[in-house]
Amino acid sequence: MKKKLLLLSLFFVAFVMKAQYTIVDHDGAEITDGMIVEYNNYSYPDASLEFYVTNNGPDAINMRIEFVEATNADGTGFELCFGQCYIDLVLGQTVPPSPGFETIAAGATTGEGNHFYNGYGGSGSEIIDYVFRFYETDASGVDIGNSLTFTYRYNPLLGTEDVNNLDVSISSTLISNEMTVDAVEDLEMKMYDLQGRLVKSQKLSAGRQAVNTSDLSPQMYIVQFNNNEGASKTIKVIVK
Repeated sequence: MKKKLLLLSLFFVAFVMKAQYTIVDHDGAEITDGMIVEYNNYSYPDASLEFYVTNNGPDAINMRIEFVEATNADGTGFELCFGQCYIDLVLGQTVPPSPGFETIAAGATTGEGNHFYNGYGGSGSEIIDYVFRFYETDASGVDIGNSLTFTYRYNPLLGTEDVNNLDVSISSTLISNEMTVDAVEDLEMKMYDLQGRLVKSQKLSAGRQAVNTSDLSPQMYIVQFNNNEGASKTIKVIVK
């Protein structure tokens, strides 16, 4: 069980800087710079954060992940798979180990099996944070930046009532003239292109409704939904 907290002040910067690549979880929700992904257990596979990296650019990119910092933990019992799997991480460790990297071809998306997973419960009453950084390297494995940093959090105090996920879905993420949205509450919808520019904004009522997308150019977009309580959900769609 998890919830995603977007730091909205970084939202625009994230999409401008990360236009070269995007990262989504198993449900297709965007992982953005500054995000916290929170779990209330450490059992597998419930607490496993599966992820996929898509190269949106015209050239191949080389990617690596750094274990930046931890709170109330040292990396023992944590597993990170990115091409290969490593367990019992050490602060400052990179996956793959430097100077290695994962190459992602232009327009390609990484396959199944890549994930973050914490198997350490600590005292059972304290919040445990792990901070990771995705970044690009050159052909020699030298860090060239374009970083995305997020926090994987184990919060044993997080109850079912605290999970801040929106119950909203899109019937198909491949759309043409309209996008069909199903929501259980009134929401605000915003659509952004991969440069972080707002291209559409609309208030949505509870139930099923169609959003006109005939005025949008064929490309990938990020759709963000928000309710009045601050819950947020992002979905990646492609207008054909």
